[in-house]
Amino acid sequence: MAKIASDLQMQARANPSATFQIIVRVQGDMDARQAQLEAEGLTITRRSWLIHGFAASATGAWIESATDKEWIVSVERDAEIRAIKDKTN
Repeated sequence: MAKIASDLQMQARANPSATFQIIVRVQGDMDARQAQLEAEGLTITRRSWLIHGFAASATGAWIESATDKEWIVSVERDAEIRAIKDKTN
């Protein structure tokens, strides 16, 4: 069963037709999983071998359905991450 970030799950449930920018981590062959996600209506924007997953756009309804897919490890919101500048340099 996929683990969905609780804040994302609440927003997806409240807005099933809204589009969310997400990170989907998967098990199995990356090419096959990408094809499955695209067939289910997701738009893949990036692929990451490091986390074995994808950045994608998906509807709230799809996020809610992700819990039924055994090959999905986790779903979380895609967000910008910035490194903090080390003040000792």
